[in-house]
Amino acid sequence: MRDLGRRPFADVHRDMVALLDQIHRRESPGEVWLLEHEPVYTAGRATPANELTDDSIEILLIERGGKVTFHGPGQLVIYPIVRLPHRDVRRWLRALESFGMAICERFGLEAHPSADGTGVFVGERKVASIGVHIKHWINLHGIAVNVDMDLGFFECVRPCGLDPRVMSDLSRELSRKVNMDEVKEAARSALPGLLTGE
Repeated sequence: MRDLGRRPFADVHRDMVALLDQIHRRESPGEVWLLEHEPVYTAGRATPANELTDDSIEILLIERGGKVTFHGPGQLVIYPIVRLPHRDVRRWLRALESFGMAICERFGLEAHPSADGTGVFVGERKVASIGVHIKHWINLHGIAVNVDMDLGFFECVRPCGLDPRVMSDLSRELSRKVNMDEVKEAARSALPGLLTGE
């Protein structure tokens, strides 16, 4: 895993696409990136047109699946730019959900996957969102775990098509401030299961 610190989305996206090309040419085995983004709204391919009409915010249209969401400080984004361990996109999405649940479980939180989409919930509250794009059986994008963030940013959109009030973070669910380094360590511990697709 490489910790990239805090980076603008556009820069990371450019580097991610370049790394995918290197993997496709067999010049790299792939990498897993940990980072926080500068505040940004992104919209995946499934975002309805009527959710892109608010001129008060800038929304970047990108190639991943899913709908509109927010990335920003206090959220740990994990991008596994790797070949899928199995040529099965659905299985990969389930592995990402299991990875997110394993992170939550390291903090004693009982988590479960979304019933009608991709994400991780604690009770009725969403703490992680998933969106990917698969090209040449190589993954782009990944999972965003809300750690300790300003949830007000979600109120400007319908995050993943949901009521913004459903969004939460690990700090709120644990009733204590969770340190980003704690979550990075939990992600490192849970990573082997993701990379084997289990």
